[in-house]
Amino acid sequence: MHTTIIYIAEVIGIFAFAVSGAMLAAEKNLDIFGILVLGIVTAFGGGVIRDLLLGINPPAMFNNYVFLLLAALSSCLVFLIYRQRRLSRMFVIYCRRRHVRLDFPGLVNLFDAIGLGAFSVSGVNVALDNGFADNPLLSITVGVITGIGGGMLRDLLNGEIPSVLRKNVYALAAILGAGCYYFLVHINVTSLAAVLIACSLTIVLRLAATYYRWHLPRPNPEENSKNF
Repeated sequence: MHTTIIYIAEVIGIFAFAVSGAMLAAEKNLDIFGILVLGIVTAFGGGVIRDLLLGINPPAMFNNYVFLLLAALSSCLVFLIYRQRRLSRMFVIYCRRRHVRLDFPGLVNLFDAIGLGAFSVSGVNVALDNGFADNPLLSITVGVITGIGGGMLRDLLNGEIPSVLRKNVYALAAILGAGCYYFLVHINVTSLAAVLIACSLTIVLRLAATYYRWHLPRPNPEENSKNF
């Protein structure tokens, strides 16, 4: 049961991060290969860094072709939607009729938040499964790196400052989510409840920070509005 829950969380995280990476690539008008690369890097970058830190060799992405195929197909789906402008317009019109506010930054942020929540939890779980249950600092750090690593590599490849260094409450959301999951596991909360609570905490905090424009202190507060 526990393995199945974590597997589902990883599937959701891979799909969400692959879509966010592919969307950013599509907005820069990269070709199909560029979209695939950014989608796959976003989906697996954090996991590869995690596995290298934990001494897992080769990294898990090279042993699970289902996950790699999922990331590739998700990226291709984004490419096809961008190619079919009529389909994109129909989707936007449908959302407007349902009174759903739809914009590119909002969609990317949503998928990014979902991936962040899912991978922060799965990263901690990998650390626990590899014998680091008594090392909370390592376990939580690995969870955070799993959550933010792919997005950092995506932004660097996309020629941007990584979101974790400039966006409101990004790494903090991952830290709280990973810490929450570690704590819940250690007080023997059921796997499903622990995953749902920790993922929800990260996602809700990330989205709320964007909506309410929460941010960490900066040297020039008046510049904050330019970086959301």
